[in-house]
Amino acid sequence: MTDKKKIQAPRGVHDILPDEQKYWFWVENNFREAAQAAGFERIIIPTFEATELFKRSVGEFTDIVSKEMYSFKDKSANSLTLRPEGTAGVARAYIEHGMQTMPQPVQLYYWGPMFRYDRPQAGRYREFYQCGLELLGDYDPIVDAMLIQTVAKFHKKLGMQDIVIKINSLGTERAKGKMMTALGKLLERNKKDLCADCKLRLKKNPLRVLDCKTGKCREILDKISPSLIDSLDDESKKRFTKVLEYLDEMRVEYELDPKLVRGLDYYTHTVFEVVARSNEELSLGGGGRYDTLVKQLGGPDTPAFGYAGGVERVIDILKQQALAVPDLIQSDVFIVQLGDRAKPKAIEVVEKLELANLRISSALGRGSIQTQLRLAAKLHTPLTIIIGDQEVHDKNVIIRDMEDRSQETVIDRDMVKITLKKLEEKGLRVPTIYESR
Repeated sequence: MTDKKKIQAPRGVHDILPDEQKYWFWVENNFREAAQAAGFERIIIPTFEATELFKRSVGEFTDIVSKEMYSFKDKSANSLTLRPEGTAGVARAYIEHGMQTMPQPVQLYYWGPMFRYDRPQAGRYREFYQCGLELLGDYDPIVDAMLIQTVAKFHKKLGMQDIVIKINSLGTERAKGKMMTALGKLLERNKKDLCADCKLRLKKNPLRVLDCKTGKCREILDKISPSLIDSLDDESKKRFTKVLEYLDEMRVEYELDPKLVRGLDYYTHTVFEVVARSNEELSLGGGGRYDTLVKQLGGPDTPAFGYAGGVERVIDILKQQALAVPDLIQSDVFIVQLGDRAKPKAIEVVEKLELANLRISSALGRGSIQTQLRLAAKLHTPLTIIIGDQEVHDKNVIIRDMEDRSQETVIDRDMVKITLKKLEEKGLRVPTIYESR
């Protein structure tokens, strides 16, 4: 008999198992709350888009487009790409759905998987999740500060320590072009010592060299010590100063990083990055202003500012800092049933409790009472309702408190009322019958 090769997940992707879910819920819920509190509304964009969208937006000569995209032809020979980032899709949706006619700015947030053929390593996957904020239709410097403040509040809500927001300005498109020329001349003198990727970047976009993490390239950059802020024109400096003033007024802590750039070609003016002091080489997220992108994609002239954060990287820091992340309460009540006669009644009890909008778990049909109670404890269920042959005969149930192990026999007609009362005494949210879950 021939052994079949064991099928495993492809390199660079990972399963997110049940014991990890509390971290994912914690991050997603806090991100959603921070975004909505700041006036952002959710948008869900397609997992794949036309390849041309990313070539025109991200930049044809960026590492993402030239090396990392998962592109394929569909049955109609259209070139499609699994999204490597979210901003381009949001900008495309803004144009396609005529959002410029809506009250400006349009504030959108998203959450979902992105795909890049990158070298897998700590905090870097080929399928990874991002949370993002996009604000389109406003050029005021206070918009930049407000979005950065929302990002800071998000990390604070998570309880994260020693988080640093680094910030810089690339200036206007014109100023950015002059900086690229000046930096290119400085780097040209050291071209022979640059890595192969940076030699190509030097031809297409010298600013991308500043984003290189290779040791030799970092040494060259430290030696020539380019400062982007010093190269800004007066208009760009004035705008950036206003952003910093607003951040000071909002009491958002930040650090100036005169070498900070972002890896996408569409950025102008303010750029920022979020890092943990324990590993400042690994970005937890970042973003910046992209005032030319919407017009570049065929839409109206639209200023915009955005952010994207790496969910897996944030979760890694939560674990490294050993932060207390609440366990998931997967259910309000666990139904324990014993014997065939108890099964129909258990089903009826589940229906009554669900009509009261309670979350119900059960293991109908398997295990002893001890086994079922252990499962209820594992799920952190505050109450169990026990139904056996005797309870069927007597038309009652046993309600057990999983914390102090006390229990009470309750007649059927009072079951829902007393269950809700016990949950309320524990300080848990007690839903109304018609409340939406």
